[in-house]
Amino acid sequence: MTRPTSRPCRYQLLDAHREPIFDDVVAATAQLFGVPNAMLSIVAKDQVLVKAPYNLPVPIERIPREQSLYSATILQHDTAVFEDLNQKSAPGVDISLLQQLGLSFYAGHKLRTPDGYNLGSLCVYNGPPQQFAPIERATLAILVMRLLELRRTLDAHADRTAVLWDPVYRAIGGQLGRLSALAERTTPPGGPAQLTEPVVAEVQGIADVVDQFVTAALKRV
Repeated sequence: MTRPTSRPCRYQLLDAHREPIFDDVVAATAQLFGVPNAMLSIVAKDQVLVKAPYNLPVPIERIPREQSLYSATILQHDTAVFEDLNQKSAPGVDISLLQQLGLSFYAGHKLRTPDGYNLGSLCVYNGPPQQFAPIERATLAILVMRLLELRRTLDAHADRTAVLWDPVYRAIGGQLGRLSALAERTTPPGGPAQLTEPVVAEVQGIADVVDQFVTAALKRV
């Protein structure tokens, strides 16, 4: 059973303030999958906050929850994929906004806290329909939840951990640079991403480095 949405307030995310680390994660994710649009969404009671938009067709800060595919994403045990929204709509979701934006393809992975609550999703979009292979589904959202947990933990000890935050950003930023470089190598111009087993292994290696750094930072809290 899907657990209810967590209170994002403990993650200090319910505002439209842009944060470079999340922007970089979302941009690297879009580049890795070779799609033009992506975003990190955070859910509130009746709305979904667009926390880190990447190249969306129009500027959007908040979406009514009934018009967001987040509602369909949290029902999935794995990645939610709609390869062609013109052919198959998400149950219970008003997709008229996505249709107005000319977006037909969606893949999203829910951001689930360690205690089993759903905060939002990391999702990628494209105008034309496209296929999304199992290897791509397994790769999506490999980094973001750990970053959110780090942010929550550091903010809870802000009086003692402010000195840690800049080095954390710099170290994670370096790994995101590796991820972007990997995306450039694996996504040919104008073509679909080429995610092979070695590429996924490299993505996992990057995530492991981030996780090791995060774990070390948290031990200092």
